Amino acid sequence: MVHVVYNNDEENVSDEQIQSQLDVLNEDFQLLNTIDTFWADVIGNPEMEFCLATRDQYGNATCGITRTYTDSTVFKIQTSIKDESTGGISGWPATDYMNMFICDIYNLRGYATFPDAEDSIDGIVIDYLYFGRGEQFTYGDPEYNLGRTGTHEVGHWLRLSHIWGDGGCNIDDGISDTPTSPGPNYGCAVGSLACYGDSLNMVQNYMDYSNDSCMYMFSEDQVALMRKAFASAGSRVSITESNGCDIPGENELTFELHFGEFPQDISWDLRDDLDNILESDGDFDPGDETLNIPPPLANDSIFYEWDLPDGTYTLTIYDSYGDGFPDGYYEINSIYNEVVLTGPDVFTYEISADFTVENTEFRFLGSESDDWYDPKNWNKLAVLDKCYEGDIFIESDCVVDTLTIDMEKNISIINNATLTIQE
Repeated sequence: MVHVVYNNDEENVSDEQIQSQLDVLNEDFQLLNTIDTFWADVIGNPEMEFCLATRDQYGNATCGITRTYTDSTVFKIQTSIKDESTGGISGWPATDYMNMFICDIYNLRGYATFPDAEDSIDGIVIDYLYFGRGEQFTYGDPEYNLGRTGTHEVGHWLRLSHIWGDGGCNIDDGISDTPTSPGPNYGCAVGSLACYGDSLNMVQNYMDYSNDSCMYMFSEDQVALMRKAFASAGSRVSITESNGCDIPGENELTFELHFGEFPQDISWDLRDDLDNILESDGDFDPGDETLNIPPPLANDSIFYEWDLPDGTYTLTIYDSYGDGFPDGYYEINSIYNEVVLTGPDVFTYEISADFTVENTEFRFLGSESDDWYDPKNWNKLAVLDKCYEGDIFIESDCVVDTLTIDMEKNISIINNATLTIQE
């Protein structure tokens, strides 16, 4: 997720510049760039792919970019860019998104948190003058114009240290196949010596300070450490389950089924209006009565997530014992915390309940007129080709009670949609 925080037009980098940085990351983290052969025996391939988010934390469509104007002309304190009270913007949930902030940084090209940082400050920050690649963009230094600052900072975000270990020859980076370096290397000092013996400095490593054009590699052990973050119980493993790059949901629902004392008696299915079974579950663990082991789900809930097209559906709950689901209940909620269906009513062996979901109309979900321009207050269904700062694109029919229009922003109504404003 890319968050652009700008004080002037130059800092408000374009969608194209953001895409160029994404292209660099995907090349560098998939070993698709042109490489030298000197370190061929230890070059590693991270085999990682990055995407701009297509779905936000609310399930709505997004183009993966936020743009925020700030009165701050430069960010000197590293956490200030992530704090709205100091002119920054909060990141999206770090468990699901890699947050990348673009702004004017004081005296740095970029910085990043290690994986164990608090969620509120987790992420990568890059100065707008060192972001992306392309001759059409403005840079602070012609030697750092190929997007490798981004590659370097993502390496930190995945726990890599600088190759010199932020010290001298007595400090190591903890990576066995990167020669110990006496300090940061600048320019492209190919042939310079490492700390011990006749080993060369690995100045081509992304975790050095060499010119962008000099860098082309992570080592195999660096790759192993980065990938460890996504292994079972790894510090970044939750992102592998994120739906941030999935197609936005039409109607996302959460189904909670709360059991009584005997969950093993219960089963359920969800059917569409043609009586096709779309989802079902049952045969829950009964425990072991002879060993005095209760059912694991007794008096507890299990949650399911559904993404359903517009339509009418039937939920049926069965009780094989025929005692009517004692002390149990169910509830279906939308991602906007609207209760779609709840129960049960009194029944013996089974009960069925119909419900309808539809998102064919855009719904404005804010409570104040200023919220109109906040994307999280819309259940948008389609991904736009571009992000438009402050503009609203209405692609399906919309009704709103009151609206304060900002004359500096545009409202475009497309796809034969209608906008109705009621007094």
